[in-house]
Amino acid sequence: MKYECCKATRGGATDCIICTKCKKNYHFQCLFPSKNNKDIPIDNKKSWICPECSITQPRHLNKDNTPVRNTNVDENINLRRGGSSTVICSPERDSVTPKMIDTTAVIEIVKSVISTEISSLKAEFKSFILPLENEVKALRQEFLNIRESLDFFNTKFEDLSARLTHCEAEVKLFSNRSIEFEKLKSKLESMENVNNDREQWARRSNIEIYGVPEKKNENLYSILQNIAEKADANLNIDKDIDFVTRVAPKNSNNKKSKPIIVRFLCRWKKDDFLSLVRKRKLNCNDLGFNSDNPIYINDHLTSTNKLLLHSVKKIAKEKCYQYVWVKKCCIMVRRTNSSPVMHITSLTDLKKMV
Repeated sequence: MKYECCKATRGGATDCIICTKCKKNYHFQCLFPSKNNKDIPIDNKKSWICPECSITQPRHLNKDNTPVRNTNVDENINLRRGGSSTVICSPERDSVTPKMIDTTAVIEIVKSVISTEISSLKAEFKSFILPLENEVKALRQEFLNIRESLDFFNTKFEDLSARLTHCEAEVKLFSNRSIEFEKLKSKLESMENVNNDREQWARRSNIEIYGVPEKKNENLYSILQNIAEKADANLNIDKDIDFVTRVAPKNSNNKKSKPIIVRFLCRWKKDDFLSLVRKRKLNCNDLGFNSDNPIYINDHLTSTNKLLLHSVKKIAKEKCYQYVWVKKCCIMVRRTNSSPVMHITSLTDLKKMV
């Protein structure tokens, strides 16, 4: 059994009363704590109505001159119109005696409601926080991954920075060395030019004969004398010639005849002999060989000057130069008969041929 007055589930030491309208149970002591008599007359029990039901009943208009308030009534009675539901009426002579609901029960109800609300809010909070917690974990993992990536890139950047610093130092060193190499290259070219000039100066009295077939036990002096006779050149082998010899080519696979080198004792004698022989344009038949191959007689140039002459002839053919020749060991070119003669002494002089 549940008591509506104090929300208890069992009776106490006092009597109880039942509302004739809502059939709810109430303790007499809870309703009338100031009365010493713990019992209610039977007649009053049969017609007693609880405070809640009394409030809901319609009010009857009183047309007599009865005053609103009776000063003899108990001070605990609420005489205000529309009094709160906490006032409980007495069954005796329809008089009303107020009684406030137990504060402990109200506190328990409030605690229960608050506890329920808190539990509901807690459940809702958990249902709301759980997805956020998973998202936070995912974000934290992504942050850790990003941090690892940043650490990796930072390490790589430091390595690249160190390598770049090293490369800059190497480039600076190579730049300094390049300047030194350019200086050395310039000095080397200058030395090569000086050496080539000295070597060419030593060959200023030499001529080089190409195209004469080789024979076993051949007499080069006789061949030279025969060439002088065919060219009508006055040549005294004993007085004008220092030596005559064949020189092996640098390429050992070359199957052509070795050139003949003739050194004159007098330079002007060499120039006269060379001029006469070039005009004659001899071939092998003129010297008694069974061949019509031409014989070439030129100044004895150094290897550097021979390569330079080859380059000059190639460019002269491309640029339509009509004349390329060697005189007194100097390479000369001319575009036409009316063009000026250009002396070519080095590869840089090739830029003149435009």
